[in-house]
Amino acid sequence: MSPVLKRLSFEIVGILFSALIIIPTLLIILNSFKNSTEAANLAFSLPTKWHIFDNYAKVFEIAQASTAFWNSLIITGSSVALVLLLCSTSAFIIQRRNDGFTKAVQALLLSGIVLPLSIITTYVFLYKLHLTSSFLGIILLYTATMYPIVTFLYIGFYNSISRDIDEAAIIDGTSGFGLFFRVIFPLLQPMNATAVILTFITVWNDFGIAVYFLNSASKYTLGLTVFFFFGEHSSDWNLVFADLVVVSVPVIIAYLFLQKYIVSGLTAGAVKS
Repeated sequence: MSPVLKRLSFEIVGILFSALIIIPTLLIILNSFKNSTEAANLAFSLPTKWHIFDNYAKVFEIAQASTAFWNSLIITGSSVALVLLLCSTSAFIIQRRNDGFTKAVQALLLSGIVLPLSIITTYVFLYKLHLTSSFLGIILLYTATMYPIVTFLYIGFYNSISRDIDEAAIIDGTSGFGLFFRVIFPLLQPMNATAVILTFITVWNDFGIAVYFLNSASKYTLGLTVFFFFGEHSSDWNLVFADLVVVSVPVIIAYLFLQKYIVSGLTAGAVKS
């Protein structure tokens, strides 16, 4: 196959895969500007009359989206901060020591990635700790859920940071605390950005965990506000789509700001120095 034909084939495949994302996204956006009757048809067409502000105003009024937004921001922001701190520090120790104990810890972390979350067992555990339907409980749960995969990513990234840096800092009299936070942590910018966006997207968009562990409407996250627009006999699809757009906007903004770091953060540990 000639280079031109090969490149054309890759471009066609890329366009087809992009269409799988772009078309549903446009469908959601277009239907968020329609009335309830037109949106119920789920047609890929322009609205006969654009409801640019009406649907979004109803979303904020009916679903109390402003409150849900702050709930999501508190839960997501706290989860991101905990994941960033715990994963970066523990991964540094695991990768630098690399002894029998830390290898056992890595095997345990791997099981945390492979094994699914048991809702019933977890709910009973949090219930015994009086953490059900609380921000603290779900923040700790999200942190524990993201901890294994993000820690593994940090371990891979630390493989690209030479141990000579550690030795030079220690010779200069730097303490263990200073070594990490003054020398190593500034080098983690790509990996930190990757951890932030990965955790942010996962927690912000989560529905399954939140629906079980946040059973109070006043504590609903944005992802759960879609419940307000589903009835027993009918659904307001125009408001559902508008709600989905509101939920997606913060994720898109975060990704646009951090996208240049993501690839480098994921691939930096591919070659061990």
